[in-house]
This record gives sequence, C-alpha cells and structure tokens, in this order.
Amino acid sequence: MTERQGHHGGVNGGGGPQPHPYAQQPNPYAHGEPYGQQPNPYGQGAPLNPYAQPSPYGQQPNPYAQPSPYGQQPNPYAQPNPYAQGGAPVPYAQPVPAQPTPATPPARPAAPAAPAAPASPGAAPPADQFPGPGPRRNRAAVLLQFTLQWIYAPLWIAALVALFAILLWSGGGGPSGPDSDAWLKVNRTFIPPRRLKAELTGRPEDWERYLTPILERRIRAAETKHAAGDGEVCEDLSRVMRVKFPVRLYRGLGAAGVVRLAERYGWEGGSAGGGTERVWIRRVFPAPAPSFAPGPHDPPAAPGTPWGPRPGRPAFLLPFMFVLQIAYVPVYGVLSLLIFQGRHPEPDYWDRWGARWAVGPCAFWAEFSGSAAAWDRHVRRVLNRTNTGNASPGGRLRINLATYRGAGAQRALWIAAEKGYVLDPAYAPTPEVCVRLLHRPAAATA
Repeated sequence: MTERQGHHGGVNGGGGPQPHPYAQQPNPYAHGEPYGQQPNPYGQGAPLNPYAQPSPYGQQPNPYAQPSPYGQQPNPYAQPNPYAQGGAPVPYAQPVPAQPTPATPPARPAAPAAPAAPASPGAAPPADQFPGPGPRRNRAAVLLQFTLQWIYAPLWIAALVALFAILLWSGGGGPSGPDSDAWLKVNRTFIPPRRLKAELTGRPEDWERYLTPILERRIRAAETKHAAGDGEVCEDLSRVMRVKFPVRLYRGLGAAGVVRLAERYGWEGGSAGGGTERVWIRRVFPAPAPSFAPGPHDPPAAPGTPWGPRPGRPAFLLPFMFVLQIAYVPVYGVLSLLIFQGRHPEPDYWDRWGARWAVGPCAFWAEFSGSAAAWDRHVRRVLNRTNTGNASPGGRLRINLATYRGAGAQRALWIAAEKGYVLDPAYAPTPEVCVRLLHRPAAATA
C-alpha cells in the first residue's frame, strides 16, 4: 500500500516528484504551436527544418545562369540596314522632285454685311403685334341680353320685312336707311348658346372651343372662293384671300389667339392696323403653274374639245326654257339659300348651273340659229359692255361659257385680242367654265 503510493505519489526513496515526460513537454507536431514557445534546439540562426538545405539560388548566384547574348552583348547576327537613314540609297527608288511649298494666301477681308431688305408693305406683321384678350363683359348684362334677344330679334326681323315691303310697293319713294348696313344684320347683337359659356367664364379655352369651328368654316369658304377665281391679284401673279373676324367672336381669346389658330391651317395674320374691333387673317396662294392654252392665231380647236365650240342645246327646247326660267330660276335660288344656305363644294356651281338651265336673252338667237356670225356678234357685244370699266391697262374681266358656247373659247380669245386682251396668267385656264382676260394694250398692236 505504501509502495504503491510511493511509486505513484513520488515519495519512494525520499526523492521529490518527477515530472511526467510526455505531460510536461509540448507536442512538437501540434498545429499552431510548433516551435513558437520553445527555443530552437539547433542553434541560433539555424533553420527549424534540420533537413532543409539552403537554396543555391537564394543567397548564392545561380551557377548555371548565363548572361543573355543579346541583352548585355551585341547580337553577332545583327546586320546594319543599308537603306536606313544616312545609309546607301534604295536601288529601285525613283527620285521624287521637291515640291515647292505654296505660299499662304493673305486673308481676304470680310465683306460688309448686306443691309436688311425693307419689309414688304403687304407682309404680315408678327403675332406679338396683335392685341391680347379684351376686357370681359358684365355677367348680368350678358344674361340680360341673352334673355331679351328671344323677344327683340323676331320683332327686328319682322320690322325689316315690313320695311322692304314698303320700299317695294312705294316704288323707291319710301324711307331710306342709313349708309351703314349694320342695322340689317341682326346676328351681330345675338348671343348663341355656344358663346354664352365663353362670355360667362371668360376662359381662353372656352373661347377657343367656340371660335375653332367658325374659323374652320370661314377658311373653307375662302378657299372655295379662291378655287372659283376670287382673291386679290399681286404683282407676282399670286392671289391673296382675306377673312375678317369681329371682336364679338374672340373677345376672351384676343387677336393674337385668332392668329395662332389660323396658323394651324396655313393662314397668317393680316393687317394689324384695323383697330381692336376686328382682326384679319390672310393666305397668299402662289401663281398657277403654266399650262397649255392655244393662242388666238393658232389653228382652230376641234369642236367638242375644251377650247373648241361646245355642242348646243336642242333648238326646240330653247323657247320653253326661255319662258319657264322666269319661274324656276328664282324658286331654285330661294330653295338653295334656305336648304343649302347657298354653299356648294363645287367651284363655280352657279355659273355651271346657269349655263345649263338658263338662256340669256342676248344669246337666244345665236344658240337657236347656231350661226358662227351670230356667236361672234354676241361675244363682241358682251366684250363692249364689260369693257367699260376694265379698259385701263391691267384691267381684268371674265367671260362665261354661256357667252361663247357655240363659238368656242379660242374664238373668244381671238375676238378679245382685237381689243388688247390676253389670257390672264394669274388664273389657271378653265375654258369649260369661263375665260379670264387681262387688258394689255400692246397686245392689240402686236
């Protein structure tokens, strides 16, 4: 018992406790603490690995390393370039003649700026020169006028009808009206329901919504009139169409707003000097392209062609048409005004209708007989009558188809040339409807 204790307890033989050889020594192969805490058993500066040999290439130079023959020493195979700069010339090269360096031309002085061309007197002014929205009307006054107009407008129209009846039956000896025709137009004091909202709110968008259909309708009517030959002819043979708008139609939008709307349809603002009570818009239509038209002395056109004689109506129908037209022409005109409001999309509709369904008293015998001499006398008679106010140079006149039906448009040009008239270049020729002439006295002596 005592010996076991002495052997294990370390009291055998009176000696002290002996350390366990494996418990006290660290494991040299343990990871994380190989030789960090223990001194190097192989001496100071020795490598930890006893088998490691110093690298012959680390601290000592590589005995097998040889210097590059092309790095520090010249290449024994390198040959000098015989054609390099400073060497022999290229054997097949052709000598290039030296080109003289062109002298730099002296700087040209800047041309003075051309003066701005003066504005044409007929040019449209810019949009900023047109006045803006006008002052709003009193709402109470607008409502009062809208209410009372349903009473005084019918009375006004009845008074106008009675006045015309008095003038008709009195033989011209009745009362005469004022010089202005404003008292005849009841619509100027009438507020339609569509404009009532714009007058009450005063907002520009409400005025624009009210004015846009009116502007579109008047622009279409003006373009139709231009196709029918209307418009002011300019010096360059272009034609100008103008449309007027009174202030009651655009009060809350302003003249500048009207011009802005017109520009959407290719129109522009007209003269801004008309005051604040109206605004004009206009459009310049260019001169028509030159088209074929026979001269008065060219060979006569064949019958039935646009420039030749047109076929006449049956002779036995002419007397009936001459008598009945006294009744059906006014009736058809009134019905057209009431139902169609006198507007037709086809240009020159009334001229075409009259040439088809009416018979002129002066042209009755020429068409009834079909004589070429009678047609010539009729054309000369019409030219003499219409030439009264257009005899000055530059005067223009128009001859309808009913005047030269049996003679032909080319024959009418020949007769008009005797009085100094030529075909007007400002209009596209339409011999199936009319002939437009321009007075040039030099043409009569040519």
